[in-house]
Amino acid sequence: MAQNVSNLLARVTVNSKNLNISIKRDGLLAMLADPFVELSQDNGQDSIISLEAAVPAAPDGGSGKLVFEDQKGKTPNAVVVKAIARASVWFDHLATGKSQSVAEIAVRENVTDNYVSNLIHLAWLSPDLVGQVLEGDPEATASARAAMLSRKSDVLWGRK
Repeated sequence: MAQNVSNLLARVTVNSKNLNISIKRDGLLAMLADPFVELSQDNGQDSIISLEAAVPAAPDGGSGKLVFEDQKGKTPNAVVVKAIARASVWFDHLATGKSQSVAEIAVRENVTDNYVSNLIHLAWLSPDLVGQVLEGDPEATASARAAMLSRKSDVLWGRK
């Protein structure tokens, strides 16, 4: 468990006004995708996702509790998010030569090559749509789920 946390968190900063959590993008992708993802050696800012929240002042200078509430009431669909993450990793493995074929990925992942073929096109979804899925947008999630089932992602780049 501690190793998972260290692979995921880059830094947590707490002060009297803010809480800042920096998450390693590769670590998050590895947790969501598959155990064979190689973490990048790039320590650049592009590989960090930063979350910041205001910390309310405690009355009378005492201690307080910070509770995060989803302001929109939307929760990302874990199945769709995982499918997109896996597709991105699989496509990267094919593009960089880490995997030679869809069949090789399927054997390593203990799934069928048809399953890999059904999902891999999700790697080409528009960044805007992926962002909306991660925010829990129901319409974007439905579009991504439809792409999962139909193998069609071409119309999703034009969606606003």
